[in-house]
Amino acid sequence: MDLFQSMGVYVKVVETGSMTAAAAKCEMSTTMVGNHLRALEQRLGVQLLQRTTRQISLTLDGAA
Repeated sequence: MDLFQSMGVYVKVVETGSMTAAAAKCEMSTTMVGNHLRALEQRLGVQLLQRTTRQISLTLDGAA
């Protein structure tokens, strides 16, 4: 996956507070948003977001 696109998707998720809203803004499926987030986290070697079924919150690494 393209690093810069994944970073852009991450920023949209943080700005909107939702993977679904970020998917709409980026014109992609929520599955693709999740794939970009996982790829970015794997590449950086840290967890950026704490995900539950109801909400998304930044981890300390994600906030930095």
